[in-house]
Amino acid sequence: MNSEKQAIATLAELGFSDLEAAIYSFLLQESPATGYRIAQALNKPVANTYKGLSALAAKGAVIIDDGETRLCRAVPPAEVFGQMERALTQRCQRATEALSRLNTAEDDGRVYRLQSVEQVMERARQMIRSAKHVLLVSAYPAPLKEIRDELESAIARGVGVVLKVYEPTQLKGAQIIMSNEAATLMEQFPSQELNLVADAQEYLVALLDRDGSRLIQAVWSSSLFLSYMQYNGLYSEWLLTRVNGMIAAGASSESLKKTIRRSFPLMETPGYHRLRKELNGNKNK
Repeated sequence: MNSEKQAIATLAELGFSDLEAAIYSFLLQESPATGYRIAQALNKPVANTYKGLSALAAKGAVIIDDGETRLCRAVPPAEVFGQMERALTQRCQRATEALSRLNTAEDDGRVYRLQSVEQVMERARQMIRSAKHVLLVSAYPAPLKEIRDELESAIARGVGVVLKVYEPTQLKGAQIIMSNEAATLMEQFPSQELNLVADAQEYLVALLDRDGSRLIQAVWSSSLFLSYMQYNGLYSEWLLTRVNGMIAAGASSESLKKTIRRSFPLMETPGYHRLRKELNGNKNK
């Protein structure tokens, strides 16, 4: 695909019609130009071309001279897409506010498959933003990079972050350990993982390809029982990795005993309290 065809295809993904994309691409290279000249160059009907120019002007992608010639000039892409991004953000915010006023369906405890890397990362960000007590995270480099800012924000508001990583990482305020098998896994395992549990009441497990750009499989659930189990398993894995590292470094038995005491006991999490309440309710029925 040549550069112009690729540009037109990219614009189509952003909501430009084929004609609008062709006009805009032409004007980026040939501004200023009259509508008639554009129509001739693109071999399009003049009336349709003027309609396309009007649509582009409404999008903020084209500016038109006020003089008799009505010369048209393409607005630089960075400016056009900056306008579009701000407008989309505002529309999304209005929609979010309107939809948040609806009665939201209760969690159903089912396990759901996620369909894309983007969906996985946005779900992970939302989980981190809503966490109140503790986040357990095991993350390879690519997914960790995507959620790092949200983890920093969570730490700043007092949420505990227990993090297992696969390359040296600094995250102030987090309790971090590096996998004992990081080098082997990063070299031999043809994928990247993200495991995340928020407050022992929802969890996300995702497997990406080696560079983190394609999703292989991912599931999310707000099942209290499964989240409780994931929390317990992920914390135990983190703790075992830490203890193994300390043993290898010659730590004393006293320091090992102190380490084994959990910083974030499962019984203190919101998920545990909700699960216990739910189970007690079922028992009393």
